[in-house]
Amino acid sequence: MKNLKLALAAGLLSFGLTAQAEETSALAISAGVFDVSKDDTAGELGLEYRFAPLESFYNIIPAVGIAANSDGGYWAHAGVRYDIDLSENWVLTPNFAVVGYEKGGGKDLGHGLEFRSGLEIAYKLNQSSHLGLAIYHLSHAGIGGDNPGQESVILSYSFSPDFF
Repeated sequence: MKNLKLALAAGLLSFGLTAQAEETSALAISAGVFDVSKDDTAGELGLEYRFAPLESFYNIIPAVGIAANSDGGYWAHAGVRYDIDLSENWVLTPNFAVVGYEKGGGKDLGHGLEFRSGLEIAYKLNQSSHLGLAIYHLSHAGIGGDNPGQESVILSYSFSPDFF
């Protein structure tokens, strides 16, 4: 495991990137387009709680959230994020989550258990708030029948309120 950590650090440094996670927990509010790559898109709203980074575990950021689309679909997720500072104000964040999905009147993704993988680019407005643009893919990775998957593009605002 130590070799993996050293290899990751060397790889990031070789690209001129530094890993620097948020110092505190944050709440993120998002809005965007569900199933953006299809003709039959829907609006999407979400709320995510981002825990403080786990310093003892490579600054991984646990996150939990809920979201819904305008077709009546809704889901909850639990996953991880990892902030990579590109500059003083820009942050790139790969993320992965396990999702419980209910289609409602919307798109059938083939299973209630889904996986979400994504990437966000965010601008630090100040130390406690970010404005980000993200894309993520949601699918069940072949554990059920049909696996159409879908992509969402969302705009998010994250902030660390005083009560955290």
